[in-house]
Amino acid sequence: LVTLTEAYMRPIYHTRADRLVDKAGRLDKEGAARLKAFAARDREGYDIFHRTIAHVLMGLGGEDDADTAARIEANGPISDEEAVAALTAVLRQDAFNHKGWQAQDGRLANGMSVMAMGAHTGCNTVYGSTPPNNPHPYPWMNSLFQDGVTVTWMFGESFIVDHARRSVVPERLADALLSDGSTLMDEDNYFDLTRMTDTLMTDQEITELPRAWAVGGDGGMGDIGFQNVSKVVLQNRPNVGILMLDTQVYSNTGGQNSDSSPMAGGFDMNQFGRASQGKMVEKKGLAEIFTSGHGSPLVAQVSMANPPKLYRAILDGLAYRGTAFYQCFTTCQPEHGVGDDQSNFQARLARDSRGLPEFVFDPKQGETYAECFDLKGNPAVAKDWWEARHKASGLRYHYTIAHWAVTEARFRKHLKRAKEDQIGELLHLDDMLVRLTMNDIVYRRHLVEGHRAFVPNFGVYIEVPQDDGTIQYRTLSRQLVLYCVERRKAWRLLQSRAGVVNKDYVAQKALLAAVDSGEVALDDFFARSFELLKERQAAV
Repeated sequence: LVTLTEAYMRPIYHTRADRLVDKAGRLDKEGAARLKAFAARDREGYDIFHRTIAHVLMGLGGEDDADTAARIEANGPISDEEAVAALTAVLRQDAFNHKGWQAQDGRLANGMSVMAMGAHTGCNTVYGSTPPNNPHPYPWMNSLFQDGVTVTWMFGESFIVDHARRSVVPERLADALLSDGSTLMDEDNYFDLTRMTDTLMTDQEITELPRAWAVGGDGGMGDIGFQNVSKVVLQNRPNVGILMLDTQVYSNTGGQNSDSSPMAGGFDMNQFGRASQGKMVEKKGLAEIFTSGHGSPLVAQVSMANPPKLYRAILDGLAYRGTAFYQCFTTCQPEHGVGDDQSNFQARLARDSRGLPEFVFDPKQGETYAECFDLKGNPAVAKDWWEARHKASGLRYHYTIAHWAVTEARFRKHLKRAKEDQIGELLHLDDMLVRLTMNDIVYRRHLVEGHRAFVPNFGVYIEVPQDDGTIQYRTLSRQLVLYCVERRKAWRLLQSRAGVVNKDYVAQKALLAAVDSGEVALDDFFARSFELLKERQAAV
């Protein structure tokens, strides 16, 4: 994120510096003479121009117009040469700040920071700023667990005010003086320039704004800090970006559930069993939330599973005249129970299993969900599950949440090994998933023996192909089966928003209606659920 922001903004800064130096040079040669000519042609505009220079650039602006007038009068007359000198001094100083300033001893004279970062206290602040070292070569601040994004918003607002005074207004004054227009300035121009906000800035002026990035975890941003994040996203400020590192657990404090935790639960500090039934709450998806009822932010749910798409999404956010929010699946090695070198691999499995599908919601594309949503990057975009093929064993199978869960120790209590001679008494996950929907889970039909949606605890199995070509079998807890259904539902909702017709869902809905109406006998349905679904799919 930091590298891309630097790569995007640094050339913009340097180009701006060169432009301001050129204009300052022209004003040195022509400024006083042009002011004299304007005085002869438009005395009122000339006086207002002088007043604007005094107000904004020479520090004589007051609490109101009367106070400003009194300060200017107390200062005494300002000559044309002094007005031009003040303008060129600010232009050259801003150019130096953008290109020649050295941030600290030993660094290149490359210009001021292009960004600042506000961090939610948590893992990102621990591994990112452990004293006495801090790797952030830009303004960085961590605040209370929930307040990092609000601090960042204030960074962004401060940048807008500073950018207006030191950069936008001086260049507009220079352009007015160097133009060949007949009117130099009027009262409306004075009002706007002395109260400049981003609303009045051009796209180029917005592009040249320093960026403010908020970084935090799903606990700090999605739970305790959710109201703060919602507020900031709704503001749609043109230079604010938000990165949520979604570890799906309170990583920094020992592994408690967050709202983003998988439905199955069962982490170190979140036990499940007969008494607790695990985590029965569906996963809270901030990226999905912010695509509705939050104005016009650019929203992306991405990760290092697909670095080019992540990079493109960040660049699109930097170029967007509004807030950008990124929800990124982020492996927490100790809490997830995976190796230190497995982050990218696990991110791909999370994406491919529908654990955290990729999408970009770009409001520039139109005013319908189908226009704004992009699901490219996910395998089998039009289906419930991606059909994987294991090279060593030749097995073709639907890659589900359960298959991803096998690879992470945090789900270990939800999986048991089974022998091949036992699976004849078990139900295959493909058959089980045909039988129930999220609505069945809400109404607890999955607990009713004899109902089509009944889920036997550790009575459902999957195949797990091994690198040596053999196939192992795992039985699944009831909660893990429910987690598959919950993530399938979330994926289907994304598909519908993107305008994708999922024939798997259409076929399942028709089949369950036939079963519930008695058109399809329950015994027949139980005997060959997945087979009947395939027949319906063919009909669709």
